[in-house]
Amino acid sequence: MTWRAARTLTPLLALAALVLPAVARADTPPSAWDYARDPAERDRWNLHVRVERLMHPPLLDEQGILGDLQRDGELRLEAARAMLEQADAAHSPDLRLRFDLAGVYRALGEAQGRDDLYRKAIGILVPAIAAAGDDSPAVTDALENLVYSYVHLDMPRQELAAWRRYIPRLSDGRERVLAMMNMGEAEMRLGQVDDALATFRDVLRRCGELPNTTGVSETYVLTLWDLAVAFDRSGDPRSAMDTAARALAMNVLAGTGADLIESNPNVFFVPAWERRWYVALLYSARARDAKDARDAAEDWTIAEQQWDAYIRQATAAGGRDPYLPIARVRRERVEVERASAARRAARLPRRPERRGPWIY
Repeated sequence: MTWRAARTLTPLLALAALVLPAVARADTPPSAWDYARDPAERDRWNLHVRVERLMHPPLLDEQGILGDLQRDGELRLEAARAMLEQADAAHSPDLRLRFDLAGVYRALGEAQGRDDLYRKAIGILVPAIAAAGDDSPAVTDALENLVYSYVHLDMPRQELAAWRRYIPRLSDGRERVLAMMNMGEAEMRLGQVDDALATFRDVLRRCGELPNTTGVSETYVLTLWDLAVAFDRSGDPRSAMDTAARALAMNVLAGTGADLIESNPNVFFVPAWERRWYVALLYSARARDAKDARDAAEDWTIAEQQWDAYIRQATAAGGRDPYLPIARVRRERVEVERASAARRAARLPRRPERRGPWIY
């Protein structure tokens, strides 16, 4: 599971916000001496400024309503891409233009679901970051684009290395806990469950020290879900269920229900079937704590369906998922619980079925 930083925006607004945070870049315009040494520097700088304006137009118009970015965010990305590619920004001596193009590729990759664009972003970013050096402020945003490109391509080893370079550069505690949560998920995908457990616990501690904003609260709840899955995969199903129940209770208190895990558009899972494990735990926790056997039977049934889907999809993808054997054991246990609850429910009056999860 990975949570995008632009979590409060609509999808097209999030698209541009993910590319090149203009304030954070703190670009310094070339001086007259720079232009004298290299007259082409003026054209490169002007191109960078035009791209920045495309990527960061005002979000509000005179009436205080959202401007046209929501309608044509992808068109702006394509325009920026065309300008940068025409200028051969990928090979420009100006690293800003290389970072600009890589950021556009990454954002378009998310908008269009195209792995080839993530690969193009990585191909530009790796040498450009090396050339810029760790002292360059622009490297922070470049590393963010790099790490999320690795995320989408399911390259957890490279992703983890990038997180470890990126996170120490973050001064905002809210950004840091979000990045650390995502890093813990990379550790878990690599089978480093003990490391992931330590990371998730650290995130929860840090969240408790930050102001109680909506973003921090959501990070806290999502990290609880991560912790529940990590407990489950470490061989501690009791702690997994207890933690999932705690996360579910916090979801309900926040008025979001199960939406953070089941259908939040800014939460995505790599590989895609990962979501099934989280949803299976969600309904297992509901079933365990249900007061009515009919509720329990329905929730155990949904959990069993999620385990079936996880096993089927992971097997179809080659069966290399390191947690597939544990998933099979969990599925067998849920089947027993579902059958037991169904027997108890059969002795009660029938009632209309409740709505199940959105995902099938």
